[in-house]
Amino acid sequence: MLRVIAFDIRRLALVGALLPAIAYAQDTVRVPVPPVDTSATQTGVERSVGVLRPGDALKIAVWREQELSGEYLIDARGLVQIPGLGDIVVAGLTPMEAKDRLSEQLVRRGIVSPEIAVQPVIRVSVLGEVRSPGLLSVEPGTNLIHLITLAGGPTERANMKAVRVIRAGRPYEVDLQSALSGSSAGRVVLFSNDVVFLDRKRGFTRDTLSLGMNVLTAVLSIVSLVTVVQNR
Repeated sequence: MLRVIAFDIRRLALVGALLPAIAYAQDTVRVPVPPVDTSATQTGVERSVGVLRPGDALKIAVWREQELSGEYLIDARGLVQIPGLGDIVVAGLTPMEAKDRLSEQLVRRGIVSPEIAVQPVIRVSVLGEVRSPGLLSVEPGTNLIHLITLAGGPTERANMKAVRVIRAGRPYEVDLQSALSGSSAGRVVLFSNDVVFLDRKRGFTRDTLSLGMNVLTAVLSIVSLVTVVQNR
């Protein structure tokens, strides 16, 4: 009987030693880092908007023309479709140039001295280990850290050392953990149609510890059962 128990304890120790390896395999794939937009000021108050791109949206407010006001998506052709104004090419223009072009269309519609406000918006998906995943509409110039904050922040399981930014079908890897030490990683500026993915930590984490404890409890139960049977 003592030999049986000793054998089971050795097996138990072996299971415990292998649990971290069983739980997760370490991901060693490395991919390039997306370029950092250095045109933003050091204070971060003024952000570079750049030109409008397909996938961006425009928030348009026209004074005394409520039916023309609203948020309009720039489609793959670079057009915004506004009822009453038609299809207008805005991709490749700055927001100020887009405002001037929209004003011209309003004048052609018969509106004298139109008063119009144009606010560009980018749309980015945040997935994985964030508290509020989904599609976010944010202002141009929004960087990676700001976006994750808007998504509720990372969960305890998030791997901040390997955040993925998928742009035009190409994945980039960003070490946001280093941003806490002052690196430029967190200042990666996002574009419309980008997808940000926070993977789960790999290795021996709180979740794998819980799993390991469950496995050890089950094994101990088996050992106890074997002991009772042997005593009979």
